[in-house]
Amino acid sequence: MSNLNTGNITVLLNAALSSIHELVQIKSDKPQIMNAPLLQTDYGVLIGIIGDLRGRLFILGEASIFAQAGQMMYGMELDGEMLESFVGEFGNSVAGHTATKMYDQSVKIDITPPTTMQGKVKLGGFSTALSVPFTLNGAKGQLVLAMEEGQ
Repeated sequence: MSNLNTGNITVLLNAALSSIHELVQIKSDKPQIMNAPLLQTDYGVLIGIIGDLRGRLFILGEASIFAQAGQMMYGMELDGEMLESFVGEFGNSVAGHTATKMYDQSVKIDITPPTTMQGKVKLGGFSTALSVPFTLNGAKGQLVLAMEEGQ
């Protein structure tokens, strides 16, 4: 990550975490640098970032973290296809709020439609990324930013 503009990436990371916090009250750990591949075991969503910054935003977690988020946000239990759909909507909401916060910081980004993932998935296509582990009532998740070099 040495060739990246760390100032803009810090703003992006903080905007993404703040956007999650606006939706549900998570407890987040300190960011960590991680190498590819990224392993997902339950549910996840991938949102592409284009514009002044280019990369990918992943939100990964146990099914229960997304189920609890759905309960908190919509007041009802979600499972099956409803939960899978919610995972994409949750990622889209986080990324949309993040893009708005970035625009307020004079960094223009756009987001791609969400790609949801379920089950064991090994994700690559990047060398290093920033990972922020978080919990919601004991359920584990993580926010991952994989930025393209030269940003």
